[in-house]
Amino acid sequence: MDASFNHNEEQHPFLLSIRHVAGHLGTNTETGLDAVNTQEAQRKYGLDKLHSKAGVKWNSVLLKQVSNVMILILVLAMALTNGVTDYVEGVVNTALVFLNVLLGFYQDSQATKKMDSLRSLSSPSAPVIRGENVETISLSEVVLGDVFLVKAGNTIPADLRLFEAMNLEADEKILTGEALPVAKDVELDSTGRDEFDTGIGIGDRVNVAYSSSTVTEGRGHGIVVYTGISIEIGHIAASVQENVKPVTGTRLRIWDAVGNYLGLTEDSRYTFP
Repeated sequence: MDASFNHNEEQHPFLLSIRHVAGHLGTNTETGLDAVNTQEAQRKYGLDKLHSKAGVKWNSVLLKQVSNVMILILVLAMALTNGVTDYVEGVVNTALVFLNVLLGFYQDSQATKKMDSLRSLSSPSAPVIRGENVETISLSEVVLGDVFLVKAGNTIPADLRLFEAMNLEADEKILTGEALPVAKDVELDSTGRDEFDTGIGIGDRVNVAYSSSTVTEGRGHGIVVYTGISIEIGHIAASVQENVKPVTGTRLRIWDAVGNYLGLTEDSRYTFP
């Protein structure tokens, strides 16, 4: 589960007081989450699945090698030669099968390890306050209620409800299309407002910093209120994906599957993201 505040509730976090938001998430604006609350948040809401990428498992690599059509042909030839008691050729075919599987498995495993190493080198991090201490953690470890330190040059790791902003501006064109940075203000007057009947757009919620936006100026603090697919940009991506229809026909998809099995087309599951 990647959400605490329900998007269908009457009030979005940008309409709530920071005291309400902090109390709802069991955090403190001064000290952040303590060790107990952090573990509880991880157990209850889970890690940020949007930023966690698992590598390819070794058994998947091995299965790919064994199920290769050329290996299956060699296995069939091995069975035929052993069946007609041509043991010399049978031994040769057996050796070819094991050699092909082992070499393919070794090469794919090495390539997977190198890709995982590149991912770890490029893995972004986030400075948060936990137990009164500033810690730099992986984005996948960010949980609801974390107090994030916002400063110029940062990429926002999750949707934040800001409670401190000093000359803070964020580039949100990836989300809103706005060319100019948006000035943030934690003192948004939301008295009597409702996100559904007042027409308060995403770009007008100036006390919120959105995931994937970049801080261009100033500094501040904010509480993580949405992570994973529940972030605002995740909702937009999901709605777009729902409206996208496949452009290929059934016959072409079947041909792609057959071609992938025969090794004529590339298997996208093992390409570097």
